[in-house]
Amino acid sequence: MQTLLQDIRFGLRMLRKNPAFTLVAVLTLALGIGANTAIFSLINAVLLKMLPVKNPGQLVVIGDPTQVGRRSSGTPQVDILSYPLYRHLRDNTAAFSGMLASGGVHRIQISMGNSDITTDATGALVSGNYFSVLGVDALIGRTLSPEDDDAKGKHAVVVVSYDFWTRKLSQNQQIVGQTVRLNNYPYTIVGVTPPGFFGDTVGEAQDLWVPVMMQEQMIPGRTFLETPNVSWLGVLARLKPRNSVAQAGANVNVALQQFLNGPVGQSLESGDRNELRKSKIEVGSGGRGFSYLRGDFFAPLVLLMTIVGLVLLIACVNVANLLLARAAARQKEIAVRLAMGAARGRLVRQLLTESLLLAFAGGACGLLVAHWGTRLLLTLSLGKTGPDSLDAHPDLRVLAFTAGVCLLTGLLFGLIPALRSIRVAVAPTLKDTSHAALGSGASGWNWGRIMVASQVAISLLVLFVAGLLVRTMQNLKNLDLGYNREHLLLIRTDPLAAGYKDQRAVDFANEVNRRLATLPGVRAVTYSKNGLFSGSDSGDDLTVEGFVPKSDDDRAAHYDYSGPGYFSALGVPLILGRDIGPQDTATSPKVAVINETMARFYFGQASPLGRRIWIDGNEGRNKPIEIVGVARDARGMEMRGQMERRFYVPFSQNAPGSNVVFEVRAGGDPAALADSVRKAISSFDPNLPVTFVQTMSHLVDRAMNNEILVARLAGFFGILALLLACVGLYGIMSFTVGSRTKEIGLRMALGAQRSAMLWMVLGQTGKLVLLGAAVGIPLALVGSHLLSSMLFGLSETDPLSMVIAVLLLALVALLAGLIPARRATKVDPMVALRYE
Repeated sequence: MQTLLQDIRFGLRMLRKNPAFTLVAVLTLALGIGANTAIFSLINAVLLKMLPVKNPGQLVVIGDPTQVGRRSSGTPQVDILSYPLYRHLRDNTAAFSGMLASGGVHRIQISMGNSDITTDATGALVSGNYFSVLGVDALIGRTLSPEDDDAKGKHAVVVVSYDFWTRKLSQNQQIVGQTVRLNNYPYTIVGVTPPGFFGDTVGEAQDLWVPVMMQEQMIPGRTFLETPNVSWLGVLARLKPRNSVAQAGANVNVALQQFLNGPVGQSLESGDRNELRKSKIEVGSGGRGFSYLRGDFFAPLVLLMTIVGLVLLIACVNVANLLLARAAARQKEIAVRLAMGAARGRLVRQLLTESLLLAFAGGACGLLVAHWGTRLLLTLSLGKTGPDSLDAHPDLRVLAFTAGVCLLTGLLFGLIPALRSIRVAVAPTLKDTSHAALGSGASGWNWGRIMVASQVAISLLVLFVAGLLVRTMQNLKNLDLGYNREHLLLIRTDPLAAGYKDQRAVDFANEVNRRLATLPGVRAVTYSKNGLFSGSDSGDDLTVEGFVPKSDDDRAAHYDYSGPGYFSALGVPLILGRDIGPQDTATSPKVAVINETMARFYFGQASPLGRRIWIDGNEGRNKPIEIVGVARDARGMEMRGQMERRFYVPFSQNAPGSNVVFEVRAGGDPAALADSVRKAISSFDPNLPVTFVQTMSHLVDRAMNNEILVARLAGFFGILALLLACVGLYGIMSFTVGSRTKEIGLRMALGAQRSAMLWMVLGQTGKLVLLGAAVGIPLALVGSHLLSSMLFGLSETDPLSMVIAVLLLALVALLAGLIPARRATKVDPMVALRYE
């Protein structure tokens, strides 16, 4: 330990004696280590961090937490549960000490007491044992209890989060017992959660929790609490000691079959019961909670982690080259220490100590870079609320990762220079001059050239990948959606929450549509249930007149409920037939407009007009629907993939009730209409929830969020890699020119032209670039194959992206070699020879 402390003190003195070298090395490492720490912090928050609850490792999820609400392909799988099924599993499984249910996150309007001032908040419907199973106690008051599940609609109580209590309630210590109105229904606040608790959904911080029995009051019109075939609950359970996940899974699936054989299961339709009978409820680790982010961000985060790892490798090569140059200057010092009897192993340890000091200094600065970079990443990926909805603060895992990176990089960039330093010819070095020293150490720069060539190869890989991702983003942005995304504003409302259902919902939609059409700056208005790129979709199996399906997939199609003039307002051309119009009412014959893809699939070259379809399994909608029009294919939900079969039915003939999205075509900037649209809707009904007002361009960008995030960051790190490669080339060529001063002077004294010296140095730069490119191009092609699934509109071997990457690298290499080359042309032969 005493020797180590001596090495540290000596290393600090040496670094302090060379402040320029130390500053450049530390800043270079800070960028590389900081980028890696920032990406890992996000990986930790999204993929690794456990819920802030008691013993989270004991929690299991009933269903796949990354697939909540999504039916997986292959074996049928239950991802979310109905309330009756949850209740049966809770009461009939012996593997758990407790089982809770959560109804997801909902946007609600909240007002205090009798105040008319409302604010938006996020709330969750949860079972009464939610907090007790998680092991979360109240900071103030109490949490929900099982007694709050006893009577439907009789326990109007709410628990608020610490963050909401701080932001909106000014940390009022007397808040317990006060009344708050949620969606215009009175609740009593009974408690405040402790700091740091955000719920069970990673990335969606919840403001308040309400008993699941208050479903109809919190979300008016939603009355499927006791409906056994409506699945909407995510379920977590706490394992009893000595019970395994496998045992729990077997226990749960036995209980599922018991449920299906019981009275509630027997009340299900035969199709639903048979599907559940074939299904398997998955039980897996639930300590990390639910999160849609895991499925969405896993591949982008892994890709970005790989890219920043390569950038750090380039930074390490740069620092290694700096150390090699420094080793050449310290050869006489090393020779003296060897002559006095110092062991070579002891010198290597001393030099590695200096490298590790550099690495940990870079890591300390990198943590500051990571703090800023992590918040920037959260804002880019999750929007303005990102930094608040995801806990990405550094913990022991992040600090351990940073320390490990520092240790690895210190050894990585320090080992070769240290080994080269001790391979010094002691007698010649002690005898003479810088020439001897330089000559004996110059061979170390063969390693320098190899490392710079590897730097070029890695930079080419990063640039090529970045180019592919940037071009993918541009291809998606330029994708023809089938309509003009500009000048389009979307407004989502929830008429069911304000009491509008059936024909009243139709009347509401038509009246608001009429009012919005009269606003200044509005060119056209229509409405639909799901909206474009708005997060919801409808789909079902069809029976098509004259078509014989070969598989169940042939019967599937997506659809939407649309208002009058839907296609003309959006600007989607009609190929055949007519648009949905005001004549399509609840009492008129049922009609539909289909898209081109659906027309080709079911009818080939024949005209589909007048043909009929039936929607299967929808009570009250099993009458034939006549096709009255064919519209151009238009993308309404996602940018990628093949065009789906889709049809549109009149809103007035189906009256779905919940969610009406108004699509407003503006004459100018659609965002400028947002306030006037809100006021027009509020003047119709002040209690009507408006859940979002967004431009179509914003919604499309949000659908491309992953591509935009990855392309921006990959582009940034590609530029950083290019700059680091430029620095590496500049450093090696500067040292080469300096070490060949006598040779250059002699050549010029013998009549060599300055232009010849210029091309000699640039030629050496070109050789390094060609060597790096020869390795980098195959490496880039292999790397791009791994991200082929993330590309759109181009191949993994896209020649344009490769040409751009090579040209950029060649241009930067030319600039990096030009300054040392010009310096070589200005060498005075007499001064150079006299110096030597």
